[in-house]
Amino acid sequence: MEETDLTLNKSLTVKDCWNRIGVWSRETDRCPELKEYIHCRNCPVYSASGRKLLEHPITPEYMQEWTNILASEHREKETETETAFIFRSGGEWLALPASLIQEVVSMNVIHSIPHRTNNVLRGVVNIRGKLELCLSIGAVLGIEKGTEYTSNDKRFTSSERLVVASRQGQRIAFPVTEVIGNVRYSPDMIRSLPVTVSGAQAAYTRGVLCLKDLDIGFLKDEKLFDTLIGMIK
Repeated sequence: MEETDLTLNKSLTVKDCWNRIGVWSRETDRCPELKEYIHCRNCPVYSASGRKLLEHPITPEYMQEWTNILASEHREKETETETAFIFRSGGEWLALPASLIQEVVSMNVIHSIPHRTNNVLRGVVNIRGKLELCLSIGAVLGIEKGTEYTSNDKRFTSSERLVVASRQGQRIAFPVTEVIGNVRYSPDMIRSLPVTVSGAQAAYTRGVLCLKDLDIGFLKDEKLFDTLIGMIK
């Protein structure tokens, strides 16, 4: 059988007899050396070809190809690292960056502050022996109190909670109707606000996060916190 060499690039040629007359060949005429070596892996020709491949200098084109591949994989991983905290206020599902959330605790008694309590500043709550200011995100967004959300999906069933959040050293607590918790997402899952959203919700929402058949309002955390903290001063 006529043998030809395998040319991998302009500067590297190896004898790939294992593909033509070796154990990986479909030909009926096999290499006579197989009687002694049994398998191509045991043959010195196969070993010498492997050493030649490993010792061959890496070409600039090969380096650039793998640089592009690894850079692309890194960018893809970066898009998977963003995490949102999902909760419900009244009848609206909302989201904040998970990095702002300190803890989630059971609903507790909210104590009013004399001459200061209003629909946004609800009062103070005792969380693990520390008093935290309690504010209503629903009031800022204009979500009517007592608005119900109906669903037969048991994934979204939980009792009321108090969420403690912190931004730039300012800690607040706010009540929520239900909690899903932290969920990972990619930026392409956030759509623009529909034209039907208006008023305070439009002003404080940067987009709609589509997740688990839910349309979740992703809040502008900086603007929202500035408003909430402004209610304290």
